[in-house]
Amino acid sequence: MKPAKLLILGGSGEAADLARALQGDARFDVTLSLAGRTSEPVALPGKLLTGGFGGAEGLASVLAEERFDLLVDATHPFAVQMKANAVEAGKIAGTKFLAIRRPPWVQREGDRWIMVESLEAAACAIGEDKRRVFLTTGRSGTTAFLGSDAWFLIRAVTAPDPTTRGTCRSCPV
Repeated sequence: MKPAKLLILGGSGEAADLARALQGDARFDVTLSLAGRTSEPVALPGKLLTGGFGGAEGLASVLAEERFDLLVDATHPFAVQMKANAVEAGKIAGTKFLAIRRPPWVQREGDRWIMVESLEAAACAIGEDKRRVFLTTGRSGTTAFLGSDAWFLIRAVTAPDPTTRGTCRSCPV
């Protein structure tokens, strides 16, 4: 029996876990796709694609040309555009589609959540007081926070560019 060809859209722990779980399973021929935002990604089993597809149409072309049997969207929760492209590409190419989604965080008693619409709004919500901030935007989201007096612990696979300096905050006064 010919193995099913899977294209896993990765960039998350769930994608890595799935690739590892399928390693050595003769029923599956696994290809993992990463956006290419990390210069040295962790080695994972299966074939690796890096870089963008050129939107939903580009992804649909790859699905059709490579004859993938299943598209698995295991992208990071903040990869909103990629998620939309994956759904559309699956429809265009007629490829079966599976989405792996993390359960949302749930606010608990004692939490102090401030809901905002954008990274810029989050930077403004920090305010002028010196604060300690745990920032989980990855390196590409850090520029919105330049010019802040806060102390940041940044969770990112690749460190932000330390030569980037300046003020990018545009908070209403």
